[in-house]
Formats: sequence, C-alpha cells, structure tokens
Amino acid sequence: MTNAIRKTPRWTWKDTLLLLIAAAPILYALGVYDRLPEQMAVHFGTGGEANGYQSKGAFLILISVLSLGLPLLMKWSPSLDPKRTNYEKFQGFYDLFRILITVLLSGVFFITLLTNLGYDVPVNFWVPLGVGALWMVVGNYMGRARPNYTFGIRTPWTLADEEVWRRTHRMAGPVWMLAGVVFIGVSLFPAVVPVWFGLVVILLSVLVPTLYSFLKYRELKN
Repeated sequence: MTNAIRKTPRWTWKDTLLLLIAAAPILYALGVYDRLPEQMAVHFGTGGEANGYQSKGAFLILISVLSLGLPLLMKWSPSLDPKRTNYEKFQGFYDLFRILITVLLSGVFFITLLTNLGYDVPVNFWVPLGVGALWMVVGNYMGRARPNYTFGIRTPWTLADEEVWRRTHRMAGPVWMLAGVVFIGVSLFPAVVPVWFGLVVILLSVLVPTLYSFLKYRELKN
C-alpha cells in the first residue's frame, strides 16, 4: 500500500498553475492562428535572424505537445524513479525547476508567435537572458539535489556512489551559476560576450561536472 501511495503523486495548486502557464501560448496561438504566416520562422541565428521555418499547423502541434507534456512528465516521472523517496529531500527545488522550465518554454513560444506576427521582439536578447537566469537559479540550488535517476547530474559514477553524487553537485553549483552569468552577458553585452563563447561556457558547465564525477569516483574507490 505504501508503494502504491508513493506512485500516485497528489495534484496541487502548483500543478494547476503550471498547466495554465503551459496552456497560455497554445490559447494565444489559436486566437491569432489566421494572422500567422503559413510558414513560420521557428529557428533563429545568433544575430536574431530567422533561419528555420515550419508550417503553422505543425508548430501548433509542437507547442501543444511540449507545453502540456513537459509539466505532466515532470510531475509523474519521479513516481517511477527507483529512488523516488529522495525527492522529498529536495522537493522545493524540484518544484521551482518545474516552474522555471515551464515559464521559459512558454516564453520562447510567445516570442516566436509575436515575431511571426510582425512584432519587433529581440530574440537574441530574451532567449539568452532566460537561459542564463535558469542556469543561475539551478546552480544556486544544485547542492540540494539527492540521488535519483531523472533529475540532476546523472552519470554512472554519481548514481553508483552517493558521496560522488553529493560532491559533484556541490562542485557543479558554482560552475552553473558562473555559466548563467556569462550567458546573461551574451544578452546584455553582445559586443563583449559573443554568443559562441556563451554556448561554449554552457557546454563546459555540463562536461566539467561529468568529468569531475568520474575522477572523484576513481579517487574514492582507490
């Protein structure tokens, strides 16, 4: 009975809020559907210029699946995690992440819709700003995450040893915060911090903790 209860997460006001945030760009897209071009710009270069297109019908399906699917997936996936009881130890952080990623995704969809409606929305300003802010917040709370199979820096070495998991996430926190600051710099000071440099730093914020977890695992096992 205990396991059954754990596998059925309780629906809360936060989940309702997330669905409302996720549904907002879908409802807006339906409202302006006739005004959208048949081929919508959905991908933009480093200078904010459109370089990828998709039919508006396909785009509506895409935002519907991603906007509604992601909050629901993040709601239910912990209940399937073999280490699901660990989520109780960082539930606040996990809920915050769910809200932030949903807001970011909805914001990107709104920006895409407004751009295709002819509004002058600086894509190369708002998107890096949002991603950088997300990285900073996650980095600030990274050390609170506990071992699990669906969230965090999940390498073979962090999952094999709780001490490696703890040390890796404590090390990764400042790294992610620094990467977030750099990526915000891409948005605020594009002449000083080029996009390619910000992308390299974001990539390193993932690769460095991965390598660290491997080295720390070898150190602790020898």
